[in-house]
Amino acid sequence: MKKIIFLTLVLSLFLVSGCAEQTENEEDSSESADVDVQEPEDNTGEDSDLTEPIEVVEEEEPEPAEANELREKIADRKNKFAMTTSSLTIERRNQETLFFGLMNQKDEVSDFTFEFSCYQAMHSAAKPETDIIFEYTEKIENLEKGNIEVFPLTINVTGDALPTQYKCRAFIGPENYATMAFGITVVNP
Repeated sequence: MKKIIFLTLVLSLFLVSGCAEQTENEEDSSESADVDVQEPEDNTGEDSDLTEPIEVVEEEEPEPAEANELREKIADRKNKFAMTTSSLTIERRNQETLFFGLMNQKDEVSDFTFEFSCYQAMHSAAKPETDIIFEYTEKIENLEKGNIEVFPLTINVTGDALPTQYKCRAFIGPENYATMAFGITVVNP
């Protein structure tokens, strides 16, 4: 009888531990059932867009009419350098944008540098070097012989500028390739 009771007890322990293990496995599987694991899709077929590079085409802004006219003026007259105007009036604390252009009349592909500055004013208290600030392309590289390039020139008149006439100039290098004098009249707003 002791053996039967002992066997029943061992068997019940075995069954209880087996049930407990089965309950843990069911809990584990129910927890993992909440997680949705998906395999990555295979997009290497014929319909895949990922295998071909996407070409981005940037549209160039059309050149303003002023720039086109300057380009034609340089080509017609065979000028080395030209600006859309050689005299302009700007109010203090304002800016004006015009264009300058260059033709390579050298016998080879060349690099060019540009420098714009004001050096004199009719009013003795004016400071031409700081009253007028220029924003422009400072250098062009590898310009082919006979080719023309046109660039914007933004002229900023500071609040400290006095209402007077300023004498300014453009230097195109290297080796003084071209120069041009121009005038800016500053007026009160």
